[in-house]
Amino acid sequence: MGIKASPKLQACSVLLGVLTASVASAQQSTSKSMSFEDCLKVIRNTATDLGVAPVNIVETSEARIVRFPTSDGSVLVTCSKPDRKMVMTISPKS
Repeated sequence: MGIKASPKLQACSVLLGVLTASVASAQQSTSKSMSFEDCLKVIRNTATDLGVAPVNIVETSEARIVRFPTSDGSVLVTCSKPDRKMVMTISPKS
């Protein structure tokens, strides 16, 4: 019998894995099935973890897309309510 992580912890785990993988020089994307509410929590937690406010690109009741500028590139987070999906893309500076 193992311990089951909450969706919030699972989302943070995905984020940490993606941020760790950002050391490579190519753009990297990952997607994860999750509720829209949990995806919005990932955005809030990312803002806290990076210490940077997200730049809103799209904000509706069905979708949210934000970009986090970082010193070495940017992190784009897309939340889709109809698809129940989060997509995170890390792009290094050129």
